[in-house]
Amino acid sequence: MSNLGLQVELRDGNTIRAYLDDLVRLKSPVQLWLGQSDTAPLDTTVVKVSRDTFSTAETLPLPPDQQLNISFMLEARRFIAHTQVVSTGVFKIPQSLAAGERRERFRASFGRHEGIEVFACEQVAAPFLWGRVFTGRLVDLSLQGLRVALDELSGPEGYGGGLKRGDRFAAVRIDGLPYTPAIQCSGIVAHVIQGPAEVQAGFLLTGLEDSASRNIERILARRFPTTFGQAFPRKNRKTDIADQAGPPVLVQEAVKAPVVVALPAPAPAPARERPARPELTPVMRIRKAVRKILVIAASTGNAKSLADCLREDDFRQVHEAGSYLEAQAQARAVRFDLVLLDVKVGGHMGQMILETLRKHGLLLDVPVILVADKRDASIEEVGEAVGAIHIHEKRAPYEDLLPALYSLLA
Repeated sequence: MSNLGLQVELRDGNTIRAYLDDLVRLKSPVQLWLGQSDTAPLDTTVVKVSRDTFSTAETLPLPPDQQLNISFMLEARRFIAHTQVVSTGVFKIPQSLAAGERRERFRASFGRHEGIEVFACEQVAAPFLWGRVFTGRLVDLSLQGLRVALDELSGPEGYGGGLKRGDRFAAVRIDGLPYTPAIQCSGIVAHVIQGPAEVQAGFLLTGLEDSASRNIERILARRFPTTFGQAFPRKNRKTDIADQAGPPVLVQEAVKAPVVVALPAPAPAPARERPARPELTPVMRIRKAVRKILVIAASTGNAKSLADCLREDDFRQVHEAGSYLEAQAQARAVRFDLVLLDVKVGGHMGQMILETLRKHGLLLDVPVILVADKRDASIEEVGEAVGAIHIHEKRAPYEDLLPALYSLLA
């Protein structure tokens, strides 16, 4: 179950079979889909449950022993499991189930590898941030508050203190949470723990909107179903319709052969021609070597970064910053002519980093090109807020960026 990103909750074969019996009785829809494929899920129903297998009304054209996933809703909760093809329309009963929603315990801890980030500022006077700013990794979350391992804490020049109980932060943003968009509210420092390896702080969440509370409930319900077994069918429960009270069932409908649904062939992506490079005058070539460019973006690993593309295009003065502190140090040391700003920088919002720098009088009149994974209405709003002269999609070729770059050289 690890590749589904869900924790295994149930390994009881009798209970799993009872759930499948309920699906037959209720004629509830189920979904089948391949684990590592972009194929849309197939909607079907379970029509028969045997000792070790179950049959569906429709099936995908899959060979025996093919692994796939099954998902269904029962008692207002979603269950997901692995199954295996036995023959056409016949599958093995899952050995375990992972399940989603429950409402008993609203608390969850997060591991270091999950990398869920918290970004907070002391005061907000749109579009600027004021006072202290901290970033860190989310450790624990509940409906009442959160605990965060502090990575960076910055404040006005000359500020040398730390966090203390009762400190108020006007904006606390939790970014990278599973199953939900980012959550933003205000918070009050409840405690600070100075450990040998890291500093952790607890925050009481205030001003949490109803939609954000529901999203937190959904996250926690998926992660910690501690009383999950309470709603399972009892062992003595009769799930076959023929065993329930009422008149006897004299005629049972014969099980029909499953309908094989062919997988649609994916449409080939249209080939995209790279745009032609604009012509450069001798003066523009000279300006290429002296214009200073700051790229504020997270590390891309083995992939070629935008800064590397700029250097290959004969831009000589290219600087890089992978965090707020690096960008602050670069902006204080160099007077830049252009900033390429990633929408997300190491889990933080690039817009907030830029606005904080401008609050300190840095990069005030410097043109900005916004870099995003895709261009949509929300990205357009961010570009307008930071005064971007151009929005560049990462998947687009480098040549798409040249008109905006060369306009600064003309």
